[in-house]
Amino acid sequence: MHNVKDFGAKGDGVTKDTGAIQRAIDAGGMVCFPPGVYLSGSLYLKSNGGLFLEPGAVLLASPDKEDYNADDFCVQNSPGSSEHASGAHLLIVLEQENIVLCGGGRIDGNRKSFYGEDGKADCTKGPLRKTDPLTGVHYVAYEKFGRREDISWRPAQMIYICESRNIQIRDLQLDDAPYWTCFLHGCEDVQIRGLRILNDQRGHNTDGIDIDCCRRVNISDCIIDSGDDCITLRGNDRKLKNKRPCEYVTVTNCVLHSCANGIRIGVGDGIIRNAVFSNIVFHHCGTAVNICSNFSTDPARGAEISRISMVNLQMEAMRAFLINCQVRGSTPEEPAKEVRDIHIRQVWGTVWRPCLICGSAGKGMKDIVLEDVELDIETDLTSNDNHLGPWGEFSSPNPECVIYIAHAEGVRLERFKVNWKKTVGGWTYGVLTCNSRNVEKNFVSLGRPDLDVDGSGRPKEKQAQEQSKWRSF
Repeated sequence: MHNVKDFGAKGDGVTKDTGAIQRAIDAGGMVCFPPGVYLSGSLYLKSNGGLFLEPGAVLLASPDKEDYNADDFCVQNSPGSSEHASGAHLLIVLEQENIVLCGGGRIDGNRKSFYGEDGKADCTKGPLRKTDPLTGVHYVAYEKFGRREDISWRPAQMIYICESRNIQIRDLQLDDAPYWTCFLHGCEDVQIRGLRILNDQRGHNTDGIDIDCCRRVNISDCIIDSGDDCITLRGNDRKLKNKRPCEYVTVTNCVLHSCANGIRIGVGDGIIRNAVFSNIVFHHCGTAVNICSNFSTDPARGAEISRISMVNLQMEAMRAFLINCQVRGSTPEEPAKEVRDIHIRQVWGTVWRPCLICGSAGKGMKDIVLEDVELDIETDLTSNDNHLGPWGEFSSPNPECVIYIAHAEGVRLERFKVNWKKTVGGWTYGVLTCNSRNVEKNFVSLGRPDLDVDGSGRPKEKQAQEQSKWRSF
């Protein structure tokens, strides 16, 4: 194991140690960082090696643009131009194998050098303006560190691992990423364990762990605080040399906190399948579980999502489940890809918004099971009396029900219970079903009547209006 100080690294937090660290990496094998602060730009890791950060060692990202890789350093790299992010990275693993990042130390993305200062944002304001009734904390309404479009330059994913295999990331703290924290794209045989990811909730797009078109991935025992999605499974294979599905993924024993989504599944035009999530605590999230095929305005796009199972979820979230074909809710266009075979069971917690299960044009959403679910609701719902949506992640207000099911086939609610902690307004129905088939409810106790806008429960005076609105479907 090579000691970076033997190659000239100072570790004083002032001297730029990029060259010394890279020389140690190029010498082959593992590279050790003794306690200290090592200021660095982009580093390129090599096969059969990695970084061992001892407790007390900090790898600190340089604040200077010239210390990072060019945006076009590889064909797979994609600058996040729409989110005002470059294509620069602190750690790069490109087409390598047998890489280990470990040791108990810390990797710091130095977000404050690119935008924002601690203590300057007013966390009581934001587009949602919601307050956690349990603690009084404004936990999904964080005002971001300034406007994203005012960021002159920032690096992209802090850790970028692309088309590589046999990757281990364990027992590290990852702090203050200026954009996504840890991104794996087109990789195989990945183990991520024991990470503490801490990003300010006011940061822009500061995802925790993004798994994109990767195969055979295990994530466990992680605690993640992020200003965007904590853990994502993606299917964006457009720029990969070797296209592959995102599949055979397990996520277990994690604690997730985000003003956005605890778990997001979707993005891209590829395939996401065969994933298992278990023993997850969602600590004050916007949406606990968000499964959505298409985040584009183009109806011809979308990821095929199938065979996803989740078990033993505990949550405090604005919304428990959002399972959609389209991020803006149901559309008259047929979805490009299906969302099917989703099984979620053993769930309990407190929520403030309805659960959504929405296909489009009568298609795209199939075989969804919610089983052994118990949710507490103790706040008013801002809704309207339009039973026809559309409702999705990017739409508002809310349907006036606990569960909204639209353009879906084969939805089963099994032992689903809601506890109303006090008299609350806006919640008119238990299950509101629209243009769906084979919706099965067994041992469901929601404390509200159901409404089927296909005809079994809607007011007669609204039938003509509703049929006109949905004629194109």
